[in-house]
Amino acid sequence: MIKQFAYFKPGTLAEAFAALQTEGSIPLAGGTDLLVELRGGVKSADLVVDLKGLPKLAELSATADNTITIGAGVDLNFLVDHSRIREFCPLLSEAACSIATYQLRNRATLGGNICNASPAADMAPPLYVLDAVVVAAGPDGERRIPIVEFFTGVKRTSLKRSEIVVRVEIPPVPEAKMAFFKKQRIKGHDLAAINMAGLADSGSGTLRISIGACAITPIMLKGTDQLYRENKDVEKLAEKVAALAVNSIKPIDDLRATAEYRLDMAAVFAKRLVRKICA
Repeated sequence: MIKQFAYFKPGTLAEAFAALQTEGSIPLAGGTDLLVELRGGVKSADLVVDLKGLPKLAELSATADNTITIGAGVDLNFLVDHSRIREFCPLLSEAACSIATYQLRNRATLGGNICNASPAADMAPPLYVLDAVVVAAGPDGERRIPIVEFFTGVKRTSLKRSEIVVRVEIPPVPEAKMAFFKKQRIKGHDLAAINMAGLADSGSGTLRISIGACAITPIMLKGTDQLYRENKDVEKLAEKVAALAVNSIKPIDDLRATAEYRLDMAAVFAKRLVRKICA
């Protein structure tokens, strides 16, 4: 049973900011996480502010240099099917396609997925390796937050009171190879036991790898660039990156997997990822 609450659908961002200053208010993006939490008593609200219909939050654009801007309200199926995303950021499409069912992806949004701040958020590792920037807005204007600073803990972000995410900006992506892997208990709709994204640019000697569901926030592996430049043999590189991954995470036991299993899968996924994007 969901506790009764007032509902407001603003027509402008200014109206949304004003409503979110009300005590007990909470923003709704797609609602696929929020409604479950309200029903389960994890969260409560006196006022739900529905951001889904705000036009500026539903825009996706790309500049001539391939800087991509994705509105926080863009639904996940749009990312799965968008030709520009599939061409320049295919791991975003892959990650979005791994989430829930087709019907739920018509409601679920990019902004909602990251603002829910689950350590297992499937869109987070791809955004980490793409060096994305989250643009938040509130009564005091906009501010830019690097994605690696956006997640601060389990279900916690660096958003301030009355702030909402309005868009995510992805800088020009080099001619890099990239991939996304996800391990879950069942096929279909399930949260990740572990997820991992990687990007390798042989021209600049850049290797970025991010892991989710293995710490209180998604993490970015440190030192991968140096390993990439020092190890031309892909198998040796795979072994070293796997060891780095295992030593960098702090998984727990939960209903989806044990800590031991996550450690084993981190090594397996790291090797697979390196073989795929560094060959």
